[in-house]
Amino acid sequence: MAHPGHANRTHHAPPNRLKARRHFAVLAAALLAASCASTPDEAPEASTEPTTETTEAQPVELRELNSVPVDVPGSLFRAGEFAGRGLDLLPPSENAPYAVALNMAAPGRSTRPVVWVADNGEAWTPVEVAPDYPHAFSGGLVGNEAVSAVVGTAFEEGSLVSRIWRSTDRRGWSAVPLPPEYANEFRVVTGTVTATKIITAGNSLDKEIGVAIVEGDSIEYTLLPGIPDREQRLIVDMAAHGDTVVLIAQRGDEGAAGTFVSYTSSDAGSTWDGPHPIGSSNEMVISGVESIGDQFVMTGGTLNPQAERGQVPAAWSSGDGAEWNAETVPAPPAESVFYVAEGVDTTLGRPSARGGDLFAVASNNDSLRAGFYHRTADGQWFFNGVSEPMDFPGVGGVVLGMNPEQRAVLLGSFAVGEVVMGVKGPGEEWREVQRVGTSEQVAQVEDIVSAAGRVLATTLQVRYEIDGADFSSSEQRDLLELRGGTAPEDPLVLAPITLDPPEVAGLIGGVVSSTDADEIIALGSQFSLESNRIEARGWFQPANDQPWIPVEGFGAVADASLAAVTRTDEAWYAVGTSTGPEADQPPTATVWSSPDGRGWTMEQILGGSDEGSAASAVCQIGGGPVLVAGSTLDGGASVPAIWRKDTDGWTRATADILGSGQGELTGCAASDEEAVLSATTGGRNIVLRTEDGIEFEGTFRTGFGATMREPVRVAGGFAAAGRYTSNEASGPVVWLSEHGARWEPWRVPSRSDGLVRAVQPFRDGIAITMDSEVGHPVQVVEQLDFAPNGGGE
Repeated sequence: MAHPGHANRTHHAPPNRLKARRHFAVLAAALLAASCASTPDEAPEASTEPTTETTEAQPVELRELNSVPVDVPGSLFRAGEFAGRGLDLLPPSENAPYAVALNMAAPGRSTRPVVWVADNGEAWTPVEVAPDYPHAFSGGLVGNEAVSAVVGTAFEEGSLVSRIWRSTDRRGWSAVPLPPEYANEFRVVTGTVTATKIITAGNSLDKEIGVAIVEGDSIEYTLLPGIPDREQRLIVDMAAHGDTVVLIAQRGDEGAAGTFVSYTSSDAGSTWDGPHPIGSSNEMVISGVESIGDQFVMTGGTLNPQAERGQVPAAWSSGDGAEWNAETVPAPPAESVFYVAEGVDTTLGRPSARGGDLFAVASNNDSLRAGFYHRTADGQWFFNGVSEPMDFPGVGGVVLGMNPEQRAVLLGSFAVGEVVMGVKGPGEEWREVQRVGTSEQVAQVEDIVSAAGRVLATTLQVRYEIDGADFSSSEQRDLLELRGGTAPEDPLVLAPITLDPPEVAGLIGGVVSSTDADEIIALGSQFSLESNRIEARGWFQPANDQPWIPVEGFGAVADASLAAVTRTDEAWYAVGTSTGPEADQPPTATVWSSPDGRGWTMEQILGGSDEGSAASAVCQIGGGPVLVAGSTLDGGASVPAIWRKDTDGWTRATADILGSGQGELTGCAASDEEAVLSATTGGRNIVLRTEDGIEFEGTFRTGFGATMREPVRVAGGFAAAGRYTSNEASGPVVWLSEHGARWEPWRVPSRSDGLVRAVQPFRDGIAITMDSEVGHPVQVVEQLDFAPNGGGE
């Protein structure tokens, strides 16, 4: 039966405010407590975390950084138009053509919704859904013979807003005025149509799912049952036939994969029942759900029963959406060029239905081809052959029957930005009819470091070499330096430079550090053919105009991986993981030291667990103790760990806040007065602060959906890259804090929602990196403002 207490809201144009906006509320729990689920009516655990006001950023009006775009190489931008498919491929009806939605963007512009239509399933033409709509949009198409809708989320004036456009013929579109309290609070990700009703589902930051029902001028919305604070619930898809609606979600602890569940409605979405479990394994994948007659069918993949890893195509069916039965999906024939390799995920994509038949595309990351599957009305699955090789691996898409012999097909990969439209005939017959967008592998700023007054960046571009049905990939990395900006006529530019020393190009996991005297050290790992093991390597430069000197030492270990290096008052310290010379023990947190940067010794195996441990960062508070941040393994789970070196040697910190729970410490940055350490636990990012390396306090935890990367020391305080989100504001931010106790997000100019990938000190300000589809990839802020915003945290 439907759950009592569901709040149903009905809206008639013009919009009226129906309820007060709900802000994100945090249940008190230990800062590093395990993400154990509790029902909403259970008593909360005793808390050792700071008060909510200082732990989690409360909704604020974001201030925007005054940033300057840096002139960067053209390889960081798309040169051609981007096209990415969204949701369903719709069959034709008496009054409407075949249709599919693409999210499209010209170079340097925001994505916009475009519906492509074809009367015969072959000659596709674009229809601009909202020609004058200027904001970045991501979504897709749902519909039936009576009404179709483009549904999704837009990035408007720095906030995420749900949007719907409606059509009865798929050629003329009009906006649906959603109630502001629904549009601003719930991020719509999918939808379905039944009769003349458009039904959409979106997640809120309160972890509610809001379902909106649009029919004519009436808009009703309702909430699904809530979940505990430490859980997350991600919407996968929905489908409907008659008044029966099914919503598929993935539910589990924050930061974990979770398992799949369904929610069902028998009154066209007004009330809901569930959750109903779908299997018990988090190793299955569900791509989508579709209705066929009085049945629902899900497609996806499940763990290969013949191997320890990798997935194979799978499907499930249900009469009521609550009880699901696995169907038999055959593997491709042994003689097919579309093979299912052991260990490679091969899954069915989003299903498309026409009449009593269902169609799906199979894809795997090890093939340039797509495979085609067909389910008949009696529930039998058949493999229908393959496409010709594409220009990229991991080909996915949608397919729909045109007649008993032919299928309309759209193939692509979101990563490359190209959609191929074709027709699949009988046997191996394949005919390409059109391409939309361009296939490109855009370079990204992989890493950025600040050393000896210089900011260096590494860009990464993956290239595919196609040879018939085979392909290979290669990685091209370039080193660049941030220069200029000292005068109006001297623009900021990211200029290519040569690797010095050139041997650094062969390092794995390189780390760099410097001193105020412009000493620089570059360390990493490299496989040695002579010793048949991975060994630490490095070079030291006494000053900018001096030659690089190879470093020596690091001890007899079978495997060395370096994570961080820094100079303290006493010596240079590098941290990472290593195994013993016989390679018969798990990787263990290790400290290496050097008095001069040239000769290194393995100073300490930090250990902490027989299962293994890792060291991620190292720093020193003024002239006080040296701190190493990392984690140990306990029962297969990561446990946060901090080690401290003082006059008594190395000891593990035993502060109460580190005494329980799961997670790992990932960063450490220090000033003369304090150190701030970053950690991840249960899908959240947190900050610990200490003034002596003995007592630690938790000062901050990101809200649900927000991120904060490792803080770095900058002029005037600390900065960290990340993303902020609330009902009022979302997008890429830099978190700023003067002393590590109070953190405030500052918006970075962008075209769409996303995150800042990295931040590093640059002169008196910072340098920022992000992906070019989000905003300008490298920006500089010349001055930072650490004064608090009036909203507080």
